[in-house]
Amino acid sequence: MRTALFRTIARVTATALIGGSAVVATTIPAHAATGTVVTDSGTGVTIRSGNATSFGAVGTQPNGPVEIDCQIYGEPVTGKFGRSLIWDHIPGKGFISDSYVNTGSGGLVAPLCTSNPRADKAIAWYAARNGSTAFQGYCEKAAENSYGKTAIYASAKANWNDAVARGAAHRGDLNPPKGALVFWDLAAPYGHVGVARGDGYFWATSVGNKIGLAKLPYFNSYLGWAWPNF
Repeated sequence: MRTALFRTIARVTATALIGGSAVVATTIPAHAATGTVVTDSGTGVTIRSGNATSFGAVGTQPNGPVEIDCQIYGEPVTGKFGRSLIWDHIPGKGFISDSYVNTGSGGLVAPLCTSNPRADKAIAWYAARNGSTAFQGYCEKAAENSYGKTAIYASAKANWNDAVARGAAHRGDLNPPKGALVFWDLAAPYGHVGVARGDGYFWATSVGNKIGLAKLPYFNSYLGWAWPNF
């Protein structure tokens, strides 16, 4: 299993992930990597327009060698090589789950993509509910719902504790990349969580007693950030 995928990756930087909402990912071609697509069916892996299974299929990458121009964290997928949060961008095509690609590594082998379609959708979810009080007391539910998920963790603190246990927590880092979950040790024992915008700001509930945008750290007892494990 690719447990290494949940360890801290030193190459993750906030600036690498700040960008527009365009689905097309661009990087410096000189840093492209290669891998080998392997599926039990032998028919290849679905190429999607974004880094989650909820994005539309735009083709199929057949089994065999594949070029990867950049990678991004997204929805975890369990495939031929275990469970992975990493998605590989295929030049001119789209994204495939790294769980079906043998790159010789359990971590990143290519630069981070300059766009994160899944994070853009999560941020847009919050922006569309700016000023809403419907999720007061349910910050973890709001964070999960923004990513199209629900009932994954019992609380924000449980989410953070799991990230710590997996070695995926970036303690005290005030520069979370776009789409990362940001955590505080508030409202014991439940904690608090929001979604980073990638520019030092975050969306969350309880910002002025409603869903709102604020600059980190804003609340007391900031814990750090982690990629969503859902």
